[in-house]
Amino acid sequence: MDDVAARLSALYSAVVSDALDEIGIRHATMTPVLHGLGTPVRMVGQAATLEVVAVDEVPEERYTVQFGAVDQLREGEIMVVAAPNVASAFWGELITTRAMVNGCVGAVVDGYSRDLHRIRGHDFGLWARGTHPADSAGRLEAVRGRVPVTCAGVRVDPGDYVLADVDGVVVVPAGVVADVLELAEEKARTENTVRETLRAGATITQTYDEYGVM
Repeated sequence: MDDVAARLSALYSAVVSDALDEIGIRHATMTPVLHGLGTPVRMVGQAATLEVVAVDEVPEERYTVQFGAVDQLREGEIMVVAAPNVASAFWGELITTRAMVNGCVGAVVDGYSRDLHRIRGHDFGLWARGTHPADSAGRLEAVRGRVPVTCAGVRVDPGDYVLADVDGVVVVPAGVVADVLELAEEKARTENTVRETLRAGATITQTYDEYGVM
């Protein structure tokens, strides 16, 4: 884990989202159609993106781009899959196994997964719309990897940082990650102070007037 990912791991999606809001990036949190399905729910890493389209027939050579993208995953990455809402599973346990061998820490799939009972046996984060038993062949096909995509309403570039926890998935553009970390860490420290002040008997109005956070 690099230093940026380590610092993000000490934070949480809400405070990172607030920091992004503060610098004017207000569309960095994925829509709540995605749910934490794996173990653990929390994960941090850099995005390895994959663009997926709907198809209506099985190609002669299926899974080519998908498998290539999985084989090229690197240590500390999270695969971010932008897919249309088609009722079939784009992610599964065997792909998870290969991804983990490469050091991938999780996947964010704007679509569905299967083999969840086996995936949960791994230390692998998985965020998806839900589960579906049908295979993706003839229904979905990966077309391009490591390109800018829009996943669950958020633009994600390769190398952007992804933080997912019980509140949702937030994306930090790589170009602003240093500023976001400073702001988020400062707000987290202030929230700790506010929490203790509230426990000591202050009202929420008093603490907000003094510290400006809630």
